[in-house]
Amino acid sequence: MVKKYNLKGPKIVVEPPGPKAKKALARKEKYVTNGIRIGLPTALDVAEGPFMRDVDGNVFLDFTVGIGVHNCGHRAPEFVKACQDQLDKFVHICVMVTPYEPYLELAEEMAKICPGKMTKSIFLNSGSEAIENAVKIARSYNKKKWILSYKTSFHGRTFLDISLTGKEKPYRDGFGPLVPYIQHLDYAYCYRCPLKLEYPSCNFACVDSIRTVMETKPMEGDVCALVAEPIQGEGGFINPPPGYWEKVRKVCDDNGVVLIDDEVQTGFGRTGKMWGIEHWKCDPDMLVSGKGLSLGMPLGGVTGKEDIMASPPPASLGGTFGGNPVCCAGALASIKLTKKAMPNTKMINKVEKKRLMEWKEQYEWVGDVRGLGAMLGMEFVKTKASKEAVPEFTRNVQLNCFKHGLYILTAGQFNNVIRLHPPLIIKQDLLEKGLDIIEAAMVEEAKKAGFS
Repeated sequence: MVKKYNLKGPKIVVEPPGPKAKKALARKEKYVTNGIRIGLPTALDVAEGPFMRDVDGNVFLDFTVGIGVHNCGHRAPEFVKACQDQLDKFVHICVMVTPYEPYLELAEEMAKICPGKMTKSIFLNSGSEAIENAVKIARSYNKKKWILSYKTSFHGRTFLDISLTGKEKPYRDGFGPLVPYIQHLDYAYCYRCPLKLEYPSCNFACVDSIRTVMETKPMEGDVCALVAEPIQGEGGFINPPPGYWEKVRKVCDDNGVVLIDDEVQTGFGRTGKMWGIEHWKCDPDMLVSGKGLSLGMPLGGVTGKEDIMASPPPASLGGTFGGNPVCCAGALASIKLTKKAMPNTKMINKVEKKRLMEWKEQYEWVGDVRGLGAMLGMEFVKTKASKEAVPEFTRNVQLNCFKHGLYILTAGQFNNVIRLHPPLIIKQDLLEKGLDIIEAAMVEEAKKAGFS
């Protein structure tokens, strides 16, 4: 039996953080490392569908879904039941000891839903761990050293992952020296083109620069892999223009470079397709999954072409809890739920894009609107002409929304992007309500900041 709470909202009964939340936050300060930063100051009690209720009884509409995890809403009954059913059988044995049905069935399903000829998988504990294993497999396959990623990328928080991640603070700063033989590239960030060019007259000069890196010493002939998000997530929901990934694919092919597609945030229906890369005619060599893969259970995956996935020798990969049976059971339910929810991304995109583009036209501080499907964001600036980033204003808008019952996230290299992660199952009236809260927060905070 799946318990139902019938949450309705957004509804603020006491200004957050309320008294119970303050006690929880005080315990956090006393017992939890300072390295864990709290973005929105309250404490969660229960969550259901598109809503979350805190310990003081406030009900929030959730446009974060656990940073792109609960794509089908919190505690979808089918998902909870699948996990409960597996719990009634067994919780853990480790697939390296003996295989079990949920792991094997999930591997078979991934072979069906992943693009191209990727047919073999390994499952780990998180997207971060999956990135680590994807790089290990690529190194085993072509025996080359250099790994390329992007300056606006985010690939996780392990030591290798922060080395691949481009953003210095808060992810890399103070943790050096980092992993060697990693090179960061310029992304197709057209709003702030690092080459000072404009699309389409640029003729994809940013891709030409990637070729130059690959074909120039010290990396010439020794680039193992390019690790890439098809749409930059933490980097600010940056989607490259049509044709970009096809050209990158060609450069990788010409240089024998493995293309590792990081779909941890862009996958599982978030962009309107099962995988973000499917918006381009580009089949990667390996695909890394996580977040929405298991709707909140700790799970990440690497799925790749057979010859690449066959390269590591027996016993060279694994982990005690990787591909836990309960997590795999949840992921199997997630695949079914995601397929059912994906058509709703058309409504989400239409409603959000209309409102965001209206804001861009109306408000001086909305510099750019971008993204695909239900993965849209807007970049805040002081003026459209200056493009000066305004991180403090962005944070104030986030907190204003929070005070009025809406969870949203910020992102971007300059911490000036509002990213929208509504659950794919959201109804239009609730979506509009959330957007109303954002607009009211923007206008109020703009007046405080003295923006025109």
